[in-house]
Amino acid sequence: MKFVLGVDTGGTFTDCVAIGEDGSIVWDKAHTTPQDHAQGILAAIENTTARLGLSRSELLGSTVALGIGSTVGLNALLAHAGAKTGLLTTRGHEDNIFIGRIHQKVAGLGEEEIKDVVHLDKASPLVPRSLVKGINERVDYKGAILARLDLQEVERAVAELAGQGIESLAVCFLWSFMNPQHERAVRDLVKQRFPKLFVTISSEVSPLLGEYERASTTVINAALGPIVARFMGRLVENLRSAGLKNPVLAMHSLGGVVPCEEAGDKAAHIMASGPVGGVMGAMSMGRMLGHKNIIITDVGGTSFDVGLIVEGRPALNRQPVFEKYTLALPMIDVVSIGAGGGSVAWVDPQSRLLQVGPRSAGALPGPACYGHGGSEPTVTDANLLLGRIDAGTFFGGRKKLDGDLARKAIEEKVAWPLGLDLFAAAKGILEIVDAHMADLVRRVTVEKGYHPSDFVIYAYGGGGPLHVGSYARDIGVSEVVVCPYAPVFSAFGIAGCDIQRQYTRSRPITLPARAAEFNAIFRELEGEAARAAVRSAGELELERSLDMKFRRQVHNVRIPAPAGDLDDKAMEGLVVSFEQAYERIYGKGTAYRKAGVEVSNFIVTATTKTYKPRLKEEESDGASPQSARVGERRVYFDGFIATPVLNMERLRAGNVIAGPAVVESPATSLLLHPGQTAKVDRYRNLLVKVG
Repeated sequence: MKFVLGVDTGGTFTDCVAIGEDGSIVWDKAHTTPQDHAQGILAAIENTTARLGLSRSELLGSTVALGIGSTVGLNALLAHAGAKTGLLTTRGHEDNIFIGRIHQKVAGLGEEEIKDVVHLDKASPLVPRSLVKGINERVDYKGAILARLDLQEVERAVAELAGQGIESLAVCFLWSFMNPQHERAVRDLVKQRFPKLFVTISSEVSPLLGEYERASTTVINAALGPIVARFMGRLVENLRSAGLKNPVLAMHSLGGVVPCEEAGDKAAHIMASGPVGGVMGAMSMGRMLGHKNIIITDVGGTSFDVGLIVEGRPALNRQPVFEKYTLALPMIDVVSIGAGGGSVAWVDPQSRLLQVGPRSAGALPGPACYGHGGSEPTVTDANLLLGRIDAGTFFGGRKKLDGDLARKAIEEKVAWPLGLDLFAAAKGILEIVDAHMADLVRRVTVEKGYHPSDFVIYAYGGGGPLHVGSYARDIGVSEVVVCPYAPVFSAFGIAGCDIQRQYTRSRPITLPARAAEFNAIFRELEGEAARAAVRSAGELELERSLDMKFRRQVHNVRIPAPAGDLDDKAMEGLVVSFEQAYERIYGKGTAYRKAGVEVSNFIVTATTKTYKPRLKEEESDGASPQSARVGERRVYFDGFIATPVLNMERLRAGNVIAGPAVVESPATSLLLHPGQTAKVDRYRNLLVKVG
């Protein structure tokens, strides 16, 4: 039997999902190995093969494609551990990345952080000023060459940077996205004369208007490229040695996968690949269940991630920010806070108020109940004390939890300092973390003009099903979907992704304009896409779009553009589509064509279809879940209640579970509060009515 594999490396666990050609899904986990993520990936694959009754070489030998979601690049950026990088830029613009924008000090910060003006500062530069070289060259805003590039000057500058020990080179010339000739000449020279240097040119990684954002993106890609390339190279080598014959694909942040051989060159594109996998899994499941508006919520060991799918499409962040660095790369918008199973509970010494997170106990030492030396009380410790997870069945029984250590940590660090009963203290920890989660969902929905009640929540990650009954009720969402593979949902999403690349050109054009000009740009982009698709060998789908705005505005609105040659009627249709999209976002009557309409960017998204097994469907087995019941235990809500415990893997289509109840799987538990119900659908998803 053929398989597709998806692997996601999280902060605590590495997940693996195997989807068979018969629609079967088998999954397992292994502890993440931060010192070498490849070892955790191989261990997760090994554990999955054991559940299939195969050897690792048998599974990998039958694998059609293997997708990887990794935070290796992001971790390197956050730790400022990227490759030593030099920058070549147009002479006179050497200080561009240090000056930045007026908002750089507050980029990516929350309201409370912005208020702390004393501590506001710009991000530490990824390239020191001594490694920035200005080059005599100039291209104007129309792409005309005003000052020709001197390759001898370039060679001297690169030689000087190489002598200072750089491993990677970023090249960002003014207006290069209008004419990339000079940047390409530098790249070719470096590859010929300095073959050990990794090189990134802005006209390839981010051919967009905005000098600072383009330079920032290029430098980040250059700094992370060697790190990601080495990691992916070692991983592919290990997988080949273990029996894999077919492609290894890397998840990127716009919702598709790219061949691992391209991952280094696209390092900035794959930084948020793990969380995006969950969004793509939700899109896939949403199509099957008829859900177009979905709030995705992922509770892991260290973070709580939230994203939106609106009318079947994921919400995008046009200029995402990481550690105050702005990237000119659109990414699926997933917002995170430090709220997960490992989040540490602590008492503020000044206010004497209980706080939870953002600090996490991580994988090692982990929560106190793990018994690995951790002494800080965490969310997992509180869930254990309140009976919401079981010490003997946690992680499928492979991880025995120590209730005495959890009790000791919460007593000493929370209950006694606050003068609280032990169980009241544990419940307080969970109420606070659930409130943090609800607040983030409101921020992602209400602050963007959406009402949560118009959405369905998909809850996944190890802790999502455990907490969703609380935060969904708090924000007014009535329906929740919990998949039987919720603990590995990002890996499930990665396994089902197609190869996807995006080709972009910044061409500021004021409408009305000639259709022939639009057709020429789209044909150029589609030609690039077709040439890359030949290497991918698969069915190619092309989708056009445009970034448009009213004249003198800053922010763009992206709209779809029709295929084929555009004519005058189609050009008018683009303006109408833009006005309609604008009013959907900003309100009826806000569009004002007399201000003038401008096109900023032309985009072609190229999708190469990969192997897609169909998921199994089951006939209804009746409402009674009795065959899945495995016992009963005391669970704390407003007090302890005798609560039925069911095995998620034994549930069948049509079963109905009434709360209070705990539905356990090897790596998560769904907690149904009193008054809540869940019904099992034909794909064995649990459809929860929160009430």
